[in-house]
Amino acid sequence: MIEVKRDDFFVESIKNPIEYGTYYKINPKYGTGFQWTSEVHHDFIITVTDIRFNQETMVGEHIGSGYVLALYISGAGDEFYPYQNISPNTLRCYEPSEKYKAIYHPQIPLRCITVQFDQEFIDQYLQEISGDLEVNFSDFFKEKGKFYLPNVNHAMQSLYEYLLSMKASRITVEVKIYEIISYLASYLKENRLNEENGQPINKTDLQALDELTHYMDEHYSFNITLQTLSTIACMSESKMKKLFKSVYNMSITEYIQRKRISVAEHMLIQTDLTIAEISRIVGYSNPSRLIEIFKRYYGFTPSKYRK
Repeated sequence: MIEVKRDDFFVESIKNPIEYGTYYKINPKYGTGFQWTSEVHHDFIITVTDIRFNQETMVGEHIGSGYVLALYISGAGDEFYPYQNISPNTLRCYEPSEKYKAIYHPQIPLRCITVQFDQEFIDQYLQEISGDLEVNFSDFFKEKGKFYLPNVNHAMQSLYEYLLSMKASRITVEVKIYEIISYLASYLKENRLNEENGQPINKTDLQALDELTHYMDEHYSFNITLQTLSTIACMSESKMKKLFKSVYNMSITEYIQRKRISVAEHMLIQTDLTIAEISRIVGYSNPSRLIEIFKRYYGFTPSKYRK
């Protein structure tokens, strides 16, 4: 594994295909690719990354002075503080000055777009378009495990592709960012309405859900039934599924799938086990099921990923 040193990560600023921003190549000792960044507007900064690392690479730094919203278009690895697996089409959010550390795997290119928002600007703008409800961007950070918000993910990926077209006008980019903000506002507004109209999740239920995740993390390779989980949580299956979805923004089935695929990914990198052997170890009796789910999350079959 190699650790990135920020003072030599970028080796040169190259001719910028877009008329604004700065375009850097990375040091060949780390891999190939580029990073483009621009303060398109004084209240937000965009960064586009497309890098293929030569080997497992650790990156550690602190987030800047604003809120950061990021979308992994593709990538594989692990983030820490808190621990989260990196997989394609996953959304991430970071608070100002938050500690960031990640290990990126070399097999899949790291393609990512981030937008850093000025704190005062984003909270004021969200409040303006949310009406009477008190909505601010920090509400989004209550859900660090957020993986997928259809409208936000789609808008972020659209912006990424538009910037890579090398024909992106500054005005159109600004419009697309305000579109992303409006989707975030709608999501936060809906959450706030649900909080006001519904019953908050009590501490006992939250603790029960936490126990479930620990249990699934340890027993992911077994056939875990909803009946078993509801017994552990001391709640009905319907209540358990509803609360789990509201807290983790995914179903229990998806949680187990992500755990299995994450373990399979590490085995593909670190062992010579066959796909069939890995499939059985992580809990799939039929290798085709592992292949199907792995491709859904990573965009590659396990065999292609291993190459």
